[in-house]
Amino acid sequence: MIQRAARFAVPSLGLALFAACGGGGSSPTPITTPPTTTLAPAPTPTPPVGASSCPLGKGTADTTCRKTTATFLDPVEAAIDLLAQQKPEIFNLQDQRGTGGYYVKDVDAYYEGVVKNLQAAGVCAGFDYAYLNVKNTNDFSEQYDILTSSSHARRGSSTYQGTCSPANFPVDAQDVIAYIRVAFYGFRCNAGVTAPPKADGKLPMGCEGYVTGTPKDKNGVDVDSRIHGDEVVWKLQSGKGIVDTHHHDGQPFNWTLAPLQPGYFQWCATLQGIQGCLNGEVIP
Repeated sequence: MIQRAARFAVPSLGLALFAACGGGGSSPTPITTPPTTTLAPAPTPTPPVGASSCPLGKGTADTTCRKTTATFLDPVEAAIDLLAQQKPEIFNLQDQRGTGGYYVKDVDAYYEGVVKNLQAAGVCAGFDYAYLNVKNTNDFSEQYDILTSSSHARRGSSTYQGTCSPANFPVDAQDVIAYIRVAFYGFRCNAGVTAPPKADGKLPMGCEGYVTGTPKDKNGVDVDSRIHGDEVVWKLQSGKGIVDTHHHDGQPFNWTLAPLQPGYFQWCATLQGIQGCLNGEVIP
């Protein structure tokens, strides 16, 4: 019994998806010279942002990051300044927080333009929906937060968030997802039937159970849906005749399990080639 979720639109910034990283580690030792901060307008057309457009190739999700000394701060600052000259329409230049901290009207175009300008300057850059990532070697990369919560361009040394060793981008979604947690997140029970603890994996005969699959990274943090997409495949690996399954709330990651008779079942989700399962039991 295999059921494939209907395809839903996933938000896109028009950029390749790069993985972020966290945690601590020893300070990396840069071995290359930082690129020049003199930027020229990006060529037209610009190839897509991704491993194919980065001569250095892929990074790794198995990395550690910590704040040391920023190497690419000047190029990042110059890329933002240049973008304000190239495409002033994506900013409100009359509304700024500090020097050059313009209000960003088009966030997608902002990140895309900064990335393109950095690439035109000869470094690899990408956005992972959390940070702007920059590298000119696979030994290390740096993370920058270039947008404030008020949607103004963040400027100055506070943009630097950390250095990752080895370089943390670009990576594929499969590299970011460490596992998929499949578990109950709620129940709807008949009067007089008590819902069990969700973590127990038990489904009483008098209840319907709501199950979700959640892609997690190596630190147990939810992977951004824009990175993993929605092509999830659900399958009842065992327990035919024990539970009935159907979508819940029309969401590809949420399902309802209805008990048919007591017994054991295994309900699994596969996403980006990675599988996670709920080993459950219907109880009287």
